[in-house]
Amino acid sequence: MDIDQQIARVRADGEALARAAESGPLDAPVPGCPGWDVERLLLHIGDVHRWAATIVRERLTERLQRDFEGPAGRDELLAWYREGCAALIETLEAGSPQDDFWFWGPAPNALAFWARRQANETAAHRCDAESARGTITPLTTVDALDALDEWFGLMVRRARAPDGGGRILRLVAVDGGATWNLIIGDRVEVTTDRGRGHCELRGKASDLYLWSMNRQGTDGITVSGDDSLLQVWADNVRF
Repeated sequence: MDIDQQIARVRADGEALARAAESGPLDAPVPGCPGWDVERLLLHIGDVHRWAATIVRERLTERLQRDFEGPAGRDELLAWYREGCAALIETLEAGSPQDDFWFWGPAPNALAFWARRQANETAAHRCDAESARGTITPLTTVDALDALDEWFGLMVRRARAPDGGGRILRLVAVDGGATWNLIIGDRVEVTTDRGRGHCELRGKASDLYLWSMNRQGTDGITVSGDDSLLQVWADNVRF
């Protein structure tokens, strides 16, 4: 998926997030983010969008502290969120793959990293906003495969789940022909496809992604093998 496609995802999911947020009370709880309501979600994603846009726009070479505070008041907060998302899109569109600035994960260049990171961040929180209203719209297969691939590439930098004991969790996306094998232990690592795992989850890419992000359970996913690994994951692996 190229940079323009990732920016298009930010635009689409950013607007869907706003529509979900404004469709009900801002004090509604967000099931996938314990202790958060929709207001807290808007404050978070509005902060993240401004943070990322500042890094890209100003070509910062070191990590910037996130401290963009949103306003009080329903209408003001919704407008602040939309303004931040629009500014992020404009900044990404104006960027160049040749620009040099800080990024922190695997990517061919800084702009590609931030376009992808913000696309998947916005998609995840769009799902959060929708979950506060009831039903989540699944990610497309292409978007979910990208989100899973990025998530597992970032997760290995810090995830720890010693109760996993080095067992292998295998995820199979039946709609995308993709498989991930994860060693769950003192470190969580992506390993080569060994054709089996101690526990296997088989389902659509969107369901696998939302499960892996602790946004939903295993409805629609076929689980086989040692399902105790599911609780180990839920207790230890969060973004």
